[in-house]
Amino acid sequence: MIVGRGGTLRRMEDSPSARLTKRLRLEQVGPTNARDLWLVHQDDAVWPWYDGARPSLGQAQRWAASMGESWRLHGVHKWIAYDRASGEVVGRGGLSRTPVDDDWGQLYAYLPAEPWVRATHDVHRPFSAHAHWFEIGWALRREFWGRGYAAEIGRAGLAFAFDVLGAQAVVSCTVRHNARSRAVMERIGMRYTGEIRSRGVVDGVAAEQDDAPFAVCVLLHDDWDRSAE
Repeated sequence: MIVGRGGTLRRMEDSPSARLTKRLRLEQVGPTNARDLWLVHQDDAVWPWYDGARPSLGQAQRWAASMGESWRLHGVHKWIAYDRASGEVVGRGGLSRTPVDDDWGQLYAYLPAEPWVRATHDVHRPFSAHAHWFEIGWALRREFWGRGYAAEIGRAGLAFAFDVLGAQAVVSCTVRHNARSRAVMERIGMRYTGEIRSRGVVDGVAAEQDDAPFAVCVLLHDDWDRSAE
């Protein structure tokens, strides 16, 4: 065991489900990671982008349980990223299946006009999801910004999507004014394709809006450059 500055025990690198990058240990989020997930989302640099208000530990526990259920049923969801040297919680990130609904259906316009785009995953719990394309994202505690960790998580997510899950495409969406996240998308090889509207944060507006503009980036399997990992 390693004790990080957050005060919680970190497991060593012997978990069969963990994925290792050069500097990070990526562990599947589940109930046992709830406090570490909360540590990320209660960070002043993180929660305003996602949560509308600083989340409670109870909320993080519910999120972690839901993510663990998606790992079990859908075979994928987000990781908690730990520094391999210190055991500290760096952030969370990775992939998730996208729900089949009107919101995510806006992305059909930015994907190829092929049958796989609308095909659904065989398991319809905890929700009906697209089978062949995934969403990727990341959130880092402020003290770890500017060191390339988000791109490291992103590249690991792309490798997992294309090499392990057999994805046809990976998408990423962020509110229009989140320049740092958009820069990471481009750094890992994703291409800006346009915008959708969904609930989120609008630059200069305090409360979340139902029609916030989100920038969309896409990477197709055939365009993925493995040498960039």
